[in-house]
Amino acid sequence: MPPTEAGEALLPDLIALFSDLTSASPPGTMPLTPTVEPWQVRHTGRFRRYGRPAPGVWTAETVNCPVCGGEDGPWTVTCDWRSMSLGCPCGVLTHEHGLAFSEVWLLLPDT
Repeated sequence: MPPTEAGEALLPDLIALFSDLTSASPPGTMPLTPTVEPWQVRHTGRFRRYGRPAPGVWTAETVNCPVCGGEDGPWTVTCDWRSMSLGCPCGVLTHEHGLAFSEVWLLLPDT
């Protein structure tokens, strides 16, 4: 379901916030985000990537491996909180998946 008008109105501020959080801190200042150890999880199933080519128009497509074309995984998802990579069972690791961190919803085991 596409976002509501209220959700659409939040997008510019959210984009600015996430841009600030991922940008490098000026020399001599504290980073906006703490240093966090990378995490990794396996995901069996498909990832969908959503786009908005025009106002009010939303698209959705399934992410696939750029080499073998696989879609169902199990994917190995590695994240360092700045970037995310997808590892395919065929051994290919890609950063060119078109997913944003906020688009990946995974159930992590309780630790």
